[in-house]
Amino acid sequence: MGQIGFGSYRISIRSEEHRTALITALKLGCPLIDTSANYTNGESEELIGSVLSENPDFNPIIVTKAGYIQGRNLEIIEELNGRGLAVEDLVDLGDDLKHSIHPDFLKNQLDNSLKRLKRNSVDTFLLHNPEYYFKTDGANQNEYYRRIEKAFRYMEEEVKLGRIKSYGISSNNFVLPITDSEVTSLTRILEVAKRISPKNHFSTIQFPFNLIEIGALEKFGEYGDQSLLELAQVNGLITMINRPLNAFTNNQIVRLATYDFMTKDFNEEQAKKDFEAAMKIIEEKWKSTSGEDQMAHDEDINDVSLIKQFKELWNTLPSPDAVDQVYHGHLFPFLARVWGGEISAKEAAPFYQLFEHSQMFARKNMTKKALEFKAQAANVGLISDDNGRPFAVEVIETYLNYGFDFVLLGMKKVEYANQVKHLFHS
Repeated sequence: MGQIGFGSYRISIRSEEHRTALITALKLGCPLIDTSANYTNGESEELIGSVLSENPDFNPIIVTKAGYIQGRNLEIIEELNGRGLAVEDLVDLGDDLKHSIHPDFLKNQLDNSLKRLKRNSVDTFLLHNPEYYFKTDGANQNEYYRRIEKAFRYMEEEVKLGRIKSYGISSNNFVLPITDSEVTSLTRILEVAKRISPKNHFSTIQFPFNLIEIGALEKFGEYGDQSLLELAQVNGLITMINRPLNAFTNNQIVRLATYDFMTKDFNEEQAKKDFEAAMKIIEEKWKSTSGEDQMAHDEDINDVSLIKQFKELWNTLPSPDAVDQVYHGHLFPFLARVWGGEISAKEAAPFYQLFEHSQMFARKNMTKKALEFKAQAANVGLISDDNGRPFAVEVIETYLNYGFDFVLLGMKKVEYANQVKHLFHS
């Protein structure tokens, strides 16, 4: 039976909540932490390094990844390129995003990861979504595996140096049909590894899997009568699944979890009163202030398109991420313009309270959608009949029984770790 790993996407050393959640999971027996050089601009690795250095009794498996060039890494690639390094095979996707699995860049990322993690080595080092190469003109399968082979040869050298113990690939495209021109074929990856050495250290594959996206269990022609999971097992590879609770269908996300434990005391009527009060504050400020970014006195605040849209969706947003985007990307910058710059903590308080209310409504909206899917899943036998346990727990238990080695679960909150504590020692 598989185990649960701590998925550290979006955790940060800046958050005490994240620190407490990670420590809780490790105390409960979590055996593995999965991170990446680019998660929260390196702050995910910094938190992990801080927690493990302060708690030496914890000894989880550490998995990190490299490949993405964004945030701080944009300056790093510019500096490397200036020295003639990592110039080849660079995937340029615009000013804000690039990608590379060139050995020069991988070495830089491993150097930085080890510093942030405060370790001399990591257990597993993964190429992070190398399929970004397919976004370039003229991309083809042969060139894709040439680049991967170059990266594998570099990582074998790092194994000799003792800085990594094994390596692998995290790719969303492992689960594509084998006939897809952008598939990451495990058969060809295995051929690459064996060509390097019969005693290679290619050990791990990571890919998405959930109750809706089940590609890892489907049997594709190139794998004979085997699925991706079965082929990996036959070849002694470790399998890790990500996005276990975030399923994409019809260009929409279905969160396979319920949040009753977080919203049970939520007072919707009070939230609506707070909303009306906050809107009143904006209206009064709008009338009393003029500036370049508004037409005070000439245009009613309720006719401003952003405010009209916000009033329609503030309590109907589909996820906390959507709430973050609306507030931090649109409403808060708008309020800063209306206020003419910085807003005092006292003035901002009603709007941050409204932000929390929108987060709660989003969780209630996700719960409603998840319960609809849960009923459908139970009807067709994907999960057991309702026995009172949280939906997410039932889903995770189902994956563990399928035979995946690790289910990577995002546990930014202590509550999430406690929900699955009975599974850490399975």
